[in-house]
Amino acid sequence: MLTAFRDILQKTARSLGIEPAMHLVQAREAWPEILGPALAGASEPRALRGGVLMVTATHALAAQEVNLRKEEILRELRRRIPQADLRQVRVVIRTPGGGGE
Repeated sequence: MLTAFRDILQKTARSLGIEPAMHLVQAREAWPEILGPALAGASEPRALRGGVLMVTATHALAAQEVNLRKEEILRELRRRIPQADLRQVRVVIRTPGGGGE
C-alpha cells in the first residue's frame, strides 16, 4: 500500500512538534492568492497558536481590510489547510520598529 507523501510529511511534522509551523508556511504561501497582491503586500501571517492566525499589517487601512475579510480568509484557509483547525484571525499593525505584537 502506498502512502501519500503529504501524509508522511504531516505525520513527521506532528511527531517533531513542528506541525503549527508547517501550517503557518502553508498560510503564507496561500496569502497572496486569497487576498490579492496589494493587500498581501501590506499584511503577513506571522504566527499560528491555538487555532489563532496572527497577522501583521503595515498600516491601519490594511488592518481594517483584513479584519473585514476575516470570514473569507478563514473559509479559504480552512479549505486549503483543514488539518490546521483555524478558528480566528487576529490583526495587529506593525510598528516602525518591526514588532507588531
